[in-house]
Amino acid sequence: MKVAIYARCSTDESRQDTENQIKECQRYCQAQGWSYEVFQEYETAYKENGKRKIFEALLDKLRRREFDCLMVYMLDRFSRQTPTKIVSDLHKIVEDRGCRFISLKEGIDSKNEMWQILMMVFAWMANNYSKMLGVRIKDAIANQKKKGEYTGGRPRKHIDTDRVKDLYKKTNSLRKVAEIYNQGIPRKNRISHLTVKRAVK
Repeated sequence: MKVAIYARCSTDESRQDTENQIKECQRYCQAQGWSYEVFQEYETAYKENGKRKIFEALLDKLRRREFDCLMVYMLDRFSRQTPTKIVSDLHKIVEDRGCRFISLKEGIDSKNEMWQILMMVFAWMANNYSKMLGVRIKDAIANQKKKGEYTGGRPRKHIDTDRVKDLYKKTNSLRKVAEIYNQGIPRKNRISHLTVKRAVK
């Protein structure tokens, strides 16, 4: 069986996250003796069709029946849109294109007779995750305000000044230092060339 492995992380997540997803999916395919091809991207899962370029290219391949199975590590890597939208997209893949779907973490497999029920439950969970995360953040801020600990704004970034200076000695370029420093870290923790300039001074 030929498997398309799709790995995704949001633009504010660590790029190492896709590597972990891919390793788990590859390990599973190898254990089953399946061949596979990897598709990965760094995009929000809320974007409508046509916005996630890698994902759309993969769907085109599924339409042409180039793969027997689509595999993801978790369902929210596939999508975090409304549950009805997720279910609709999965139905197109499984029913219309005759492609098997597997989500490793939740144990979802379209070959399983419980597929329909599991798909709807986890589609709701994938969509609800971000909503609940937002609620927890708001509650945490409210508690900090009550204690007088909330100062507002973004938390100050922790910067490894010694590493920044060492990179600058090697590259002599503020922008190059920022580029190297930012590799593999979440967007919210990345630094600009202006931050590098201040750190070097």
